[in-house]
Amino acid sequence: MPSVFPRPGRSASALLWLALLSVYVLAGTPLVPFHADEATQIYLTHDYAYLFMERDPARLQYRPEPPEPDLQALRILNGSLARYAMGLSWHLAGYQLADINGQWDWGADRDYNQRAGHEPSPSLLLVSRWPSALLLVASVWLLFALGQVAGGRAVAYLASAYYALNPAVLLNGRRAMMEGSLLLTELLVVLASLYFLSKRTLVSALLLGVAAGLALAAKHSNALTVALVFAACGGYALLERLALRRVSGGALVRSLALLLAASALAVAGFVALNPVWWGQNPLHMLGRTLNDRAALLDLQIALFGGYGGRADQLAGFFRQAFVVLPQYYEAPEFGLWIAGEIARYEGSLLRGVSIGGSLPGSLLVIALAALGAWALLRRQDIPLATRWVTGVWALGLLLATWLLTPLEWQRYYLPVYPAIGLLGALGVAQAARFGRSP
Repeated sequence: MPSVFPRPGRSASALLWLALLSVYVLAGTPLVPFHADEATQIYLTHDYAYLFMERDPARLQYRPEPPEPDLQALRILNGSLARYAMGLSWHLAGYQLADINGQWDWGADRDYNQRAGHEPSPSLLLVSRWPSALLLVASVWLLFALGQVAGGRAVAYLASAYYALNPAVLLNGRRAMMEGSLLLTELLVVLASLYFLSKRTLVSALLLGVAAGLALAAKHSNALTVALVFAACGGYALLERLALRRVSGGALVRSLALLLAASALAVAGFVALNPVWWGQNPLHMLGRTLNDRAALLDLQIALFGGYGGRADQLAGFFRQAFVVLPQYYEAPEFGLWIAGEIARYEGSLLRGVSIGGSLPGSLLVIALAALGAWALLRRQDIPLATRWVTGVWALGLLLATWLLTPLEWQRYYLPVYPAIGLLGALGVAQAARFGRSP
């Protein structure tokens, strides 16, 4: 398996490239238009204060009649990594729990929420945005690493450029929400799985389990990536034994046992990072979480309208996955409240670049991604394990996101952008190979 980052002789240009992309991501963070979900996520950092400042984990555990029902409902529905990172950030900046805003009231306008203390102060908002922005920066580095493994230097540069300049990635990853941790841990799981298949040791299995646990704790939707990657690893172990005849039956059993251990560690890690699950029947909490998420989606569809069928779903997938014009808000009235902020952000060069922002551009992205998928299947110079896992993750994620996303909210499409960036970069590299052919 090739090294993840370039050798020392080539590292200077790579580090400079990644540093420039990192500065670009961070520089635009203060300019991003406000979203009310940022207020809710900052409100959830009460959990950080209860757990690390007051050292009272019992306050976060599930209760049939909770003293703070809104917080309990939110901690069941939301990932935990972002709230801990944001809480640490405002704690280090000198804020106290009394400085934290209340929960956003979606039944009232922005003026009321500001007067009622439901919107964070500008300084608190910015302090709370830095953790997600920094995690987003780290994900840029990880995608560069994945591109290096999957296709070499050119793929690494192209994939990281597409991703770091993607307007949807920048908009959502810079906000004080869960998306920075979502994207970072998604890529961490993919890279950890490639390392696992190259080593098949207890250490590599533990690293995969830790990465998967962090991904699940970052945002529940990462369960799709974790499921795809673990299925790919198990499927590859079976392929080695049954079709390729490369390993013995004992080696197959060992690989599957290590994957089982990684799965158990992933679940344990998720529970450890979610005190609301502590001391509860895991099946009860799983059912409660799934029911609450289904109820939330039903409410969102009722309020904002869902897709009318597969064709409508495909059109929405096309717009959000390949056209990628930034979606600053979901509730129409919110657009009026942040119109000035949107205009300021749109006028900045730090807003990103939508390569697929026109019909020809979006068709070009699709064509390159399709060519990249073909290359992933056909290129013999890429290790089979890398092609297998990367293909299952990227193509499975694209298909599942198209078929399972119930309404056209850009945040729900966010996990596909690293996959599209990687496939598109592989497509460009493959086109160049065709061009060099006699």
